[in-house]
Amino acid sequence: RILDAPELVDDYYLNLVSWGSNNILAVALGQCVYLWDANTGKIEHLLSLSDTEDFVTSVSWSTSPGTSHYIAVGTNAAPIQIWDCESLKLVRTLDGHSARVGALAWNNNWLSSGGRDSVIIQHDVRSAHHHCASYCAHTQEVCGLKWSHDGTTLASGGNENYLCLWDAAMSRRNSGLSPSEVAPRLTLTSHQAAVKALAWCPFHRGLIASGGGTADRTIKFWNSNSGAMLNSVDTG
Repeated sequence: RILDAPELVDDYYLNLVSWGSNNILAVALGQCVYLWDANTGKIEHLLSLSDTEDFVTSVSWSTSPGTSHYIAVGTNAAPIQIWDCESLKLVRTLDGHSARVGALAWNNNWLSSGGRDSVIIQHDVRSAHHHCASYCAHTQEVCGLKWSHDGTTLASGGNENYLCLWDAAMSRRNSGLSPSEVAPRLTLTSHQAAVKALAWCPFHRGLIASGGGTADRTIKFWNSNSGAMLNSVDTG
């Protein structure tokens, strides 16, 4: 099946397509997000951003049981919107970034967002004070985020060629309501270009693959516990 995608932003660093467990494909086209139901073939318009200078920079379906109808939408202006796709209504807006948000990843009721400001923010979408932690290690735009299947480790890739691994247990508020600042458990620097493609092995805990950009051309396999590189495949 081929779907028309006019106004799909041609930008390597953005994540503009997300396929949910509900078998609905979300696609960001310029200022808009559309939903394609793979079961029925129906196409539905979810949203158009109100600011004509703004555009959608990332989309990500919630992965938690019972919440698969919620989707997070990152914007060039930096705020993140959470939408209920059954009622087609905006649920809430999450702030915290100072530049566009190109990467999103869910972990139950937590949403991780990565921005051009080089920061990853951990949001608790259940809380009015949603900003729980800031993950700080990248020095350029964060372009890839992926939680492990057991929800214990977040992998992030950046434009400075870093692959960082973060422990979920560190995402706790300081005393009061101020967010904590978290450092990665491991920073892996073997890639020679931006790291966007990330995938956790579904049947071998602790095994992750990362893909580098044009100047790198490799897929590397890592032990996420020790940081050891297990293999590197040149795709060029």
